[in-house]
Amino acid sequence: MRWMWICALLSVAACSEKQQGSGAVQDKATVALGNKDEKCPGGTVKGCFDEAIEAERKGESARAVEMYTRVCDAGHARACSQLGTFVWQGRGVSADPARAYSLYMRACDGGDASGCFSAGVCHRTGTCAEKNDAEATKLIQRACDGGDKRACANLGGR
Repeated sequence: MRWMWICALLSVAACSEKQQGSGAVQDKATVALGNKDEKCPGGTVKGCFDEAIEAERKGESARAVEMYTRVCDAGHARACSQLGTFVWQGRGVSADPARAYSLYMRACDGGDASGCFSAGVCHRTGTCAEKNDAEATKLIQRACDGGDKRACANLGGR
């Protein structure tokens, strides 16, 4: 059972089509992506996000981490969740389970359902946060409510 949770956590990066949550969160994310950032391709945060996805696709983990970090710091929740997975797996950066959990919570609090699911898995397994089944269930429910199908399946197929 524990391996199932760990595999689920590690698969977060592969699941790229996640719901962003409420409209207010989506608006904030859209604004963040449109912000100017001269260090990003095209001079925008969106340029960094697009570059992060492309670098991930090409297996350029260090570049993906660099770009996801810029986008996460600009307030885009999905980028924080993606970055958390890189940090958890030690791809392009040193593995740091506590930092990964922090990034997942930042994503969750920003409205990214996959971040909530990953944070819940951290609590369920005790691998990147204190083992706490009540907190795990709360976060996984929050992920399900936000549209994460894996979370809903975990809660009994809702």
